[in-house]
Amino acid sequence: MGAVMAKHLPNKALIEIKKIKASNDAYYKALSARDMRAMEKVWTRAADNMLIAPPANPRVYVGWSVIKRNWEAYWPRFAEYRVTMRVNKVNVSEPVAWVHGIETSHRRTKSGEVSSSHSYGTNIFVHRNDRWLMVFHQVVAIPEKHNSKRTV
Repeated sequence: MGAVMAKHLPNKALIEIKKIKASNDAYYKALSARDMRAMEKVWTRAADNMLIAPPANPRVYVGWSVIKRNWEAYWPRFAEYRVTMRVNKVNVSEPVAWVHGIETSHRRTKSGEVSSSHSYGTNIFVHRNDRWLMVFHQVVAIPEKHNSKRTV
């Protein structure tokens, strides 16, 4: 299919972009819900999966079991946790697609500390069995002068 942009695309390409966006949305829904079962449906769950997070002072997590353990340790810190992405671009070069955009995070710790931030996010998906599954997620903090962050 080659790298594509949304203008002047054949119908098949537009359908694939819709599927990719749906997979991307499913990732953020699972992340915000802190739902490991939903997360397992989004990722390939392979030894080569990679997560680079959190946005500030990121660490590299390689392999599904390591990524899963990271979330299981991270999520319980929060009473509320929500992350969304405003997609800037979807690129497809079958069997791979990548999505990048601006992530907005809202968090409230169990002790009541509230924070929000904006970050650059990149997600990579592979096409398997007529599904787009995540293999890579990276999030990078937008410098503070561009980022609205507040702590209460």
